[in-house]
Formats: sequence, structure tokens, C-alpha cells
Amino acid sequence: MIRDYEIAQDRDQLRACVLELQDFERGLEPRLPRGEEMVDQYLAFMLERCARTSGGVFVAEVDHTVAGFVAVLARVPPEEPDEDPTPYAYVSDLVVRSAYRRRGLGRALLEQAERFARGAGASLLRVGVLARNEDARRLYASMGFAPYTAQLIKPLR
Repeated sequence: MIRDYEIAQDRDQLRACVLELQDFERGLEPRLPRGEEMVDQYLAFMLERCARTSGGVFVAEVDHTVAGFVAVLARVPPEEPDEDPTPYAYVSDLVVRSAYRRRGLGRALLEQAERFARGAGASLLRVGVLARNEDARRLYASMGFAPYTAQLIKPLR
């Protein structure tokens, strides 16, 4: 079941989702902070961003447990003068806990994000993903997302 996030009942489980994602992504990119170092600050940041952009957070619930969530920013204004000036929607976070993967929850959460973005009047939905997160990249491609820009890095040591 996909439903709206409810802070009173879901906060601890949403926190667990962010912890799991951050530690997974840290395995892909070791420079990222550990989950416990950033989770509370990140949750506050994510929820504030959602509020500021008329966004929403939706959870996937399985047997009274939050198995994953999606956060979508409904109206993001472009920041750079050389960008398309049209505001867009942005999936800032999509997490499915490892014990619940391969059940279609990521797809269902992403479909909810699309419905929400369309309902808010968005004509474009963007998402960012770590280049090494191949499972996420496959999901996004299967849902019709295509590469738009690539940000490359070079460590300077």
C-alpha cells in the first residue's frame, strides 16, 4: 500500500530507510558520510525542501511496516540562467529497504511520485542517481527516464 507519510507514526521507520540508503550508497561512494552522522539533519532538510516546493512524501507500507518511501518536490525553479526556465518536479529520494526489494515497491512509489507531480501541474520530472547504483538506474530507465546531464568527478589528491 502506498500512502501519505504521517510524521507521528512513520518518523522512526522513515529514519531507518534513510540510514539504510545512506550506508548502501556509502558502500558505492566511500566519501559519503555514515548514515548515523547525517540522518536527522537530512530528514529535516528533506521535509523542509518538500514543504518549500509544495512537495510530498509517500511511504510503501507492508504488514504495518514502512518498507520504503519516495519524496518528490513538486515545483522546483531552475537556478541557472542557461537552464530551461520551466519549473520541474524532482524525486529527491526513493528508497526501498533491502528486505522488501524485488516486489515492485520502487515502481509503485515512482508511479505515485509521477501522479503527484502531474497533479501539481509539473510537465517534467527529474531524478538524480549515483552512477554506480545500477539497480536504481535500471528502474528509472524502465520507467521512461533518460539521461539528461552527467556530473563527472576527479579526486584531487
